[in-house]
Amino acid sequence: MRKVLLRVVVTLVLACVLLLSTVPYWVSAVGIPRQLRVFPGMELPVDLKPPFRIQDQDGREVTGFFDTESLGSRVYRVSLFGWLPVTNLVVDVVPLVEVFPGGQSIGVLLNSEGLVISELGAVVDLEGKERSPAREAGIRAGDILLSIEGYPTRRPELVSQLINALAQEKRFLQLEVKRGDRILTIAVEPAKTWQTNIFGQGSHQYLLGILLEDPAAGVGTLSFFHPETGRFGALGHTITDSLGRPVQIDEGTIVEASIDSIRYGSRGTPGEKVGFFHGEQNILGIIDSNSSLGIYGQLVGSQARSSFPQPIPVAFAHQVRAGPAQMYTVVEGTNIERFEVEIIKVVNQTKPAEKGMVVEVTDERLLRLTGGIVQGMSGSPLVQNGMLVGVITHVFVNNPTKGYASFAEWMVYEAGLGLSEQNPAKQASSREVFLCP
Repeated sequence: MRKVLLRVVVTLVLACVLLLSTVPYWVSAVGIPRQLRVFPGMELPVDLKPPFRIQDQDGREVTGFFDTESLGSRVYRVSLFGWLPVTNLVVDVVPLVEVFPGGQSIGVLLNSEGLVISELGAVVDLEGKERSPAREAGIRAGDILLSIEGYPTRRPELVSQLINALAQEKRFLQLEVKRGDRILTIAVEPAKTWQTNIFGQGSHQYLLGILLEDPAAGVGTLSFFHPETGRFGALGHTITDSLGRPVQIDEGTIVEASIDSIRYGSRGTPGEKVGFFHGEQNILGIIDSNSSLGIYGQLVGSQARSSFPQPIPVAFAHQVRAGPAQMYTVVEGTNIERFEVEIIKVVNQTKPAEKGMVVEVTDERLLRLTGGIVQGMSGSPLVQNGMLVGVITHVFVNNPTKGYASFAEWMVYEAGLGLSEQNPAKQASSREVFLCP
């Protein structure tokens, strides 16, 4: 009898151990969230079937809907049969955020910390010798050129003038470069060469053997702006240099842009918006942040435009559903238009991350005009059920009718809107090839 009883006890213990070890699987399988965010007064549906139960901190069982009124976090316990703990559900009550969806085409002008040395090359001096002055001095491709003899290097077209003016008086020029987190001062001896222009006119030129890249300008889309604070978000992805590194921004601006034409997108060849902008006379805002989720800053004046007469709520990531939505963007001139799209996949994200959705263009007119998602649409807002749910970020190279989008919730947190101590954005702050449109 004792052996039988012992076997029963051992069996029960093993069963409990097995049950506890598989709790994470069951939590995921039945769709029990670990954390949810809600607006004040918003009813939160909790649809847990027996044997799962949910209880508040006082042990009272919660069924159906329950209200959340004041800001802050509440912790609820999810259990089996009311006595075996499974997980905790943290409910964050955060401020309601309403913004104007954008869609306006913008030019992005960056005053970055310097110019990227993208390539090193050889030059032929007056004696017919092939030299590579920068490489010989220890300059590397990928270094960021900060200054020459103390003069800041912000514009590629001015660097040549600076070198030729200084090299007439100095044999070696002191170049300040940034390499990783280090600032280096490197002496380079320019090579004196003879150069002929397109008109056949020749002149002496001093060359360093470097190719400079200015990651400063491009066309994108304004995603949203906040009427009370003037904060804005755009692009939905970081701005990088040719080596894929995030560009460090000292200061930058967004300006109004006009779309002249569209380069049609096809499989393997992404399309592109072709636009122009006039510069500082049409400044819309000042950029103060370049993050993995876009660029952010402060509006200047009242030139930012929206198709919406009133601001609309920003949806939480858990509120976004697969199904129809609308994308707002410009395909001609400065006119913001609405186009139909389908959200075909929603990724379960509980903290800020890129690529929260897969979106497919279904609007026949947009498909005829562009072939789908094209470069320059980055930041185009997506609206579903009257809420801003996300923005376009990338296009699939092998299928331009589809692309990725990021959740608008993470972007408004990144812009500094709807923040609280419980804000998760600050706590965590098929193989398709894709490009940033």
